[in-house]
Amino acid sequence: MMKFKGCPRCNGDLFFDWDFYGWYEQCIQCGHMRYLQTATKASKPSRPKRRELAHAA
Repeated sequence: MMKFKGCPRCNGDLFFDWDFYGWYEQCIQCGHMRYLQTATKASKPSRPKRRELAHAA
């Protein structure tokens, strides 16, 4: 997919692609690249409660 005149650095054309780290957009003219935020954000894992730790032992 392309986004014309969308580069924040040079107003160049952006294309979208993905790699091991996720989706990113990159400018064809200047090479500026930034990773995009994902739609579903992973929640921070909560610490186990003392009760759960005692039960597990």
